[in-house]
Amino acid sequence: MTHQTPKAFDFGDAPEPPSDPIDPVDRPAGPRAFDFGDEHDAAAAPDRNSQPRALSFDDVPAVPAASAVTRKTVARPLFDSEDHPAVRDALATVHADYPDVYAHSEQRLAILFRRILPVRLALVTDWAEEPLMEQAALLQPITELVLKFTQMGVPALLEAALDTTKGPPGMFGRLFRRPTSPAEYRPVLTSARTQLLQLMTDSEVAMRDLEASAKGLGLHLLVLAVVSTLVEDAPDAALRDALVQRRTLIQQAVRQAELSVLQMKQVRQQAADLIGQVSSFLTVTLPAVEMAQAQRGAGSWPP
Repeated sequence: MTHQTPKAFDFGDAPEPPSDPIDPVDRPAGPRAFDFGDEHDAAAAPDRNSQPRALSFDDVPAVPAASAVTRKTVARPLFDSEDHPAVRDALATVHADYPDVYAHSEQRLAILFRRILPVRLALVTDWAEEPLMEQAALLQPITELVLKFTQMGVPALLEAALDTTKGPPGMFGRLFRRPTSPAEYRPVLTSARTQLLQLMTDSEVAMRDLEASAKGLGLHLLVLAVVSTLVEDAPDAALRDALVQRRTLIQQAVRQAELSVLQMKQVRQQAADLIGQVSSFLTVTLPAVEMAQAQRGAGSWPP
């Protein structure tokens, strides 16, 4: 039996691996898991023979400009954001000539200018008609309250009540006038005081509403004044005349409201004084008189 030396596994004539390994950079192209193109590979592959560099922030890439969609809108003044040039001019005029009014009523003025500009004759002839009618209705409660205060006659009533506390009447008065006790005025003066207090409450509401109405008319008047300056050189004479007439009408209405408010303030002052006098009579004077009468043992003045 012949003895043979065992051999290693033989898979055929497989090519032997080359002595020099293939450079990964020179490796033939093949399928890769993530392929971003040659440009990306070239940019990503570092130079093997280059020296490492320190971090540098000098060459910062430029930030792309924001698009019109993502760019935030810059806030602008109101009179610079309207579509019609006349509205911008009008608001700019108010801003320059009436800064206090503009600061407190900017939005209301803008609304009014949008209604009347571009100006036309029909708009001017009907300008502020609704506020004028509303103010006429608000004047009615003021007139009624003033008339009611006059008809109450509290000053004369209080004077008559005070006369009863001045002592016994003379001979002539005892013959032609029945003596009156101060206590007889208690119910009527109490009722008068209640009415005066209600008048104070009602007049406060009426004055507040009328003052607000007059303020609104004042803005309408200011708008007409500004519009008049914008169209002062316009060839339309009818438009200029209508502006003058409408401004005069609104001025008269505002003045009437101011006078009515002033009159109501005077009435309120008188009513407040009378409330104090009536309260003094009912709480101080009348109890003192009744105490004096009780001490004399009589409920009325002796004959």
